[in-house]
Amino acid sequence: MSWLLENWFGSKESLEQVREDIHEHLHKEFYLGVSGIENPEQSSTRIASNELDLVMNGPWDNSLDEAETELLQYIHDELPPVVRDEIGIVPFFTQVTDEGYVVLTYIRNATDRSVLLQKLPLTLMTEEGEVVARKTFDLIPSGPIGDLCSRPFEFMFRWNEFSKLPEQEVPMFLTYQKPAAPKEIIPEVNQGLSKAETEKYMKQAEQAPVASGQVDLQVLDITAGADNGIRVVVAFRNGLEKRLEFTEVPIIVNDEEGNTVARMQYTLQNMKVEAQSNRVWAFEVPASSIKQDNVDMTKLTAVIPKARQSKKQPSANHEVENNKGLLQ
Repeated sequence: MSWLLENWFGSKESLEQVREDIHEHLHKEFYLGVSGIENPEQSSTRIASNELDLVMNGPWDNSLDEAETELLQYIHDELPPVVRDEIGIVPFFTQVTDEGYVVLTYIRNATDRSVLLQKLPLTLMTEEGEVVARKTFDLIPSGPIGDLCSRPFEFMFRWNEFSKLPEQEVPMFLTYQKPAAPKEIIPEVNQGLSKAETEKYMKQAEQAPVASGQVDLQVLDITAGADNGIRVVVAFRNGLEKRLEFTEVPIIVNDEEGNTVARMQYTLQNMKVEAQSNRVWAFEVPASSIKQDNVDMTKLTAVIPKARQSKKQPSANHEVENNKGLLQ
């Protein structure tokens, strides 16, 4: 990582001397739309960048010297204010390498909750709007981004991932397009589960139907997840006569003695459960968020303290289950 920092801004000797170059390299920030605002970039409700905590992670953690860390902090504090209650991604440096095109960014969480980003689809395009590369990045291994925190992230587009190689020296820009909502919501379409698993857990959820007028979130299973993580399967059961949309789901995983193994807060987009129906969802807890070593999956339990519905939906009483993993 250091070789990138060493080549920034030529041979400028002081932080003050690179101020102009910082703004020259800076790209337009884009937002993930978690606030529900239609055009968040137009919002005037903003937070100054230096009011967010800069947190290093992954390859940035413990791999930079004092001068490099100071430079990253300086660049971060020079960024324009971020929209409140939003997650913004602002590219601040690009680099052409032998392997591909690298975009260095800050991901800024200006919400009051920790957020775990899962699959992030990003696009590279030219000034004329021509798309040259698309790639979905898996951010689960990086763990959650804390409330009112920023993190530097590197996004690498390898040359073999380009649909069209641009001419040399053509500037490229990172963009994000929020996935369009499906025209028809099908309750049986579930996240992170195979067809066989979906059938298994849907049958399990239907064995004890939720009472009419009630909304029930139930942990059905706890299994080993990807890359030494934990997977928690949750059934969303809607006994109301109206469709519900869930925007946040907190999950606490405990061991057999009641000690907290992991505590997560998931932000959902387009998570709708039709009236009088069930939906199952697999939540991934990354290994970086697990507080214990050598966890025994068969002895874990999970609790959903309180799940948040969309403000547009009617309130409902939630019956929360504390269920043991690997249910039969």
